[in-house]
Amino acid sequence: LAGADPRHHYASPLYGDASGLPPILIHVGSDEILRDDSIRMAEKLKAAGCDVEIEVWPRMPHAWHLFARIIPEGRHALARIGTFLQRRL
Repeated sequence: LAGADPRHHYASPLYGDASGLPPILIHVGSDEILRDDSIRMAEKLKAAGCDVEIEVWPRMPHAWHLFARIIPEGRHALARIGTFLQRRL
């Protein structure tokens, strides 16, 4: 960060203002390094009154959605995103 404040919202959305954000769906794999940060972010969003859903997918790595042509979990995750959007549009 070249000396910048690591708690600035440009460095991490955890430190930003969450009020007024649109509905958010967070997908995170149980085996990925960002799991705990994703859970913390969902908690922050809920505390700010945001419409947020978090789904922790068992044994999935980061960005498993990209493998939708190869693994069924990728296809299910994309379908879940579609359902989330349809309910809110």
